[in-house]
Amino acid sequence: MSQIKIVDNIIDKDRQELIKKTLLEDENFYWTYVDDVSLKDNSHQRRPGFKHHFVKDNVVLSQFTKTILPIVSDHSYVINARSFLQLPLNQKFIGKGVDTPHLDLTTPHTVVLYYVCDSDGDTILYNYESKDENDIPYFEDVKIKKKVTPKQGRAVIFNGLTWHTAEQPKNNLRCIINFNVK
Repeated sequence: MSQIKIVDNIIDKDRQELIKKTLLEDENFYWTYVDDVSLKDNSHQRRPGFKHHFVKDNVVLSQFTKTILPIVSDHSYVINARSFLQLPLNQKFIGKGVDTPHLDLTTPHTVVLYYVCDSDGDTILYNYESKDENDIPYFEDVKIKKKVTPKQGRAVIFNGLTWHTAEQPKNNLRCIINFNVK
């Protein structure tokens, strides 16, 4: 089982504030609506939110990419970098339970999950790591290994083949930047 590393203040306070202001206040920063923040075409549940792709499949897509790159130490290995914004939702609308457990990619990588602001809506990491794209667990057999509470400037770093998800925020915005790194 791989180690989970939590780093508070992974970047300095000025950069934290710049990122937060850019993502949450800059009128030029755009968000795209998604029906579910965990999985595209999710038939299990609907957790709507917004996303912004900085880097997708090693291609820079956003003029704001340079703002967030100091979060990761070696920029040349970033496969994907995207941000998700979740709003508190009525439980009737979203149903019960946590967001759908998932992998970002099915090939070996590392996830660096950065929290833009303090929030509820913990990240949940499970005790299951897939060996390949066909290795999907039975979730009744999978246990929670760790919960991480969003705190501005905090990053959680883990093996990208570790199944994970988030709790839907009930009281605050939940804004993260998710890096997939080789």
